[in-house]
Amino acid sequence: MSTPQPLRTRANPKPSEKPAASFIRHMRSEIRLFTIIAVIVFVMAIVLPTGDWLGAALEQQAYNIDEIIVAIFAVSLVVLIFLLRGWRDVQQGAVAVEQMKERSAIDAQLSQMTSLLHACFTAEEASSIISHFARQLFPDHSGALYVFRSSRNLLEVNTMWGDEQGNEPSFGPQQCWALRQGQVYIVSHPDQSILCGHVHHTRPYICLPMMAHGEVLALLQISPKADGVSEQDLLDPHDDLLRVFTERIALALSNLKLRESLRQQSIRDSLTGLFNRRYLEESLSIEIERAKRSKGAFSVIMMDLDHFKRFNDTHGHEAGDTVLQLLGSFLRRHIRSGDVACRYGGEEFTLILPSTSVEAAHQRAQELCEGIRGLNVDFKNQILGQLTLSIGIASFPTHGESGDLVLQAADTALYQAKNEGRDRVVVAA
Repeated sequence: MSTPQPLRTRANPKPSEKPAASFIRHMRSEIRLFTIIAVIVFVMAIVLPTGDWLGAALEQQAYNIDEIIVAIFAVSLVVLIFLLRGWRDVQQGAVAVEQMKERSAIDAQLSQMTSLLHACFTAEEASSIISHFARQLFPDHSGALYVFRSSRNLLEVNTMWGDEQGNEPSFGPQQCWALRQGQVYIVSHPDQSILCGHVHHTRPYICLPMMAHGEVLALLQISPKADGVSEQDLLDPHDDLLRVFTERIALALSNLKLRESLRQQSIRDSLTGLFNRRYLEESLSIEIERAKRSKGAFSVIMMDLDHFKRFNDTHGHEAGDTVLQLLGSFLRRHIRSGDVACRYGGEEFTLILPSTSVEAAHQRAQELCEGIRGLNVDFKNQILGQLTLSIGIASFPTHGESGDLVLQAADTALYQAKNEGRDRVVVAA
């Protein structure tokens, strides 16, 4: 497999211009010196009586004319060789300088990509950056980056560039020979090779598992753009550029995954999987500003599991945790994509319903109460008692001009529902 052709870059870094200029100046000075000497010899040959000297030499037969011609030819040949070697050195130097500039430009692009990737907060941001620099660094190739889901059972396309068509948008790790073998898988002749299950085109391709800290995080698939390409058009997986490109992406994805994990730990309740109180306060501030700009409204639902302390005392804290997990799962299934479900504390939960009136929030709360009554709590093959909710509702700006006031109004309505007999919905006055 041959080394890929040098990449054409637009960058023209200054550090490599200085040695080029110095080298060219040196060659120009040598040529100038040779020209001056040649002119001096020519002038002397005209001014001095060289013809008389040559005639006298021939009369005395001190020299033979053939020998003089051979001597002149030898000197001319030496001069010609000198000039050819000089221009060859100039060309080699120019090529070396161009390679230095190209390498410097590539290093600058890789450094910029790394810096931007480490500043990303989401996978979507990283996708656009990877796609942009892949087009710049590998202009004659197309490719796709597949990233593992958190469940590790599927890889999904994270970003694509070029004309990468005919591939699955998602697939299992068992469908890729590179992942199954834990190493690079190269297909130079698709008609004579075993293809990966996720590849459906007829071009040569490479699958490169991307690892960081001993874990496979993603898969990079690269192939030449044109159909009917030869083996020489396929990138060398051991090429420094491709190796550094994949290593830096893998490290950035690992850091992004770690950062997202830490962020989720800071905003999620570990028991129920819902957001925590800190995230609730941040979301309320955002919704307040959004509602003020649009002159709209939103509602807040505060809910509490009825008789949860008695349930805990009867069945134990482990059973109580099971109930809280069940309620958290129930809420995640029964809220809209834009709603925010949080564990406020203990057995108390809060929902933020953007762009929702009090009337619509009341209907949603009634549906939640009915749904909770129909749940069967199975704990260690034992069906526990029925669950019920007490719910209070408040809205912005009707019940307050700040998040704290709206929460306080919903909490007051919640305690009113408890005092009135529980298992009911009350709207703040």
